[in-house]
Amino acid sequence: MRLIIDVRTRAEFNARHVEGAINVDYRDPSFGREIAEFPKDAEYIVYCNAGGRGGRAASFMKAHGFTDVRGYGIMGASIASGQPVVYAG
Repeated sequence: MRLIIDVRTRAEFNARHVEGAINVDYRDPSFGREIAEFPKDAEYIVYCNAGGRGGRAASFMKAHGFTDVRGYGIMGASIASGQPVVYAG
C-alpha cells in the first residue's frame, strides 16, 4: 500500500496538493499522534512545498518505526507517485 502524505498547512493543501494526498500538518502539535495511526509497513511519499518539512517529517517517521518513507517537495512527490498536482478553483 502506498500513501501520499502532505505535511503542509490546511491552507497550503487547499490551494494545491498531489491528487490522493492526505493532509497531516507537520507543524501541528498533533502530528505525532496522527502519524502514529498509520500502518508502519506501508510505502510513504511525504511532501511539503520545497522538501524541508517533508524531509523532517520523513526522518521523524523513520525514527518512529516506519520502514519505507521518502520526503519530497510537491513536484517531486507528484513525479514519484505518478499523480498530478491539483490546483484550487
